[in-house]
Amino acid sequence: MSLNNRIVSIVDDDPGITMFFHEALRTIPGITIFTFTDPVLALEHFEMYGYAYVLVISDYKMPGLNGMEFLRKIKDQNRFVRTILMTAFTIDDNIFQQHTKKRIINGFLQKPIGLHDLVKEVNTQLDSYELQKKYPS
Repeated sequence: MSLNNRIVSIVDDDPGITMFFHEALRTIPGITIFTFTDPVLALEHFEMYGYAYVLVISDYKMPGLNGMEFLRKIKDQNRFVRTILMTAFTIDDNIFQQHTKKRIINGFLQKPIGLHDLVKEVNTQLDSYELQKKYPS
């Protein structure tokens, strides 16, 4: 797969956040970024192009499908894709711990998120993706 075909998606029901994050991440070479304000549409896109996805960044509280459930569905289709959950709210620790232990959630960002923290976490997850593809466990 060409490095230019690596897809990263940002899923948040706030269009301002998706645009802001898109602008911050577009400087990372070798990725194509898609933004979604509807997790159901994001899931449909993933079902079509999941083989090219390397990272999905999702908000926790969204109408229709919460972030943890959304990321579980993503991982059910492609166990290699990396995931970051973000929220401004408190999350049930037991459910969060279960999803982290099962590697459904690979990274976490607490809102408000600084752009430096976002880019750093995304680069960490992209590096982890490359390593896990090379050396699957």
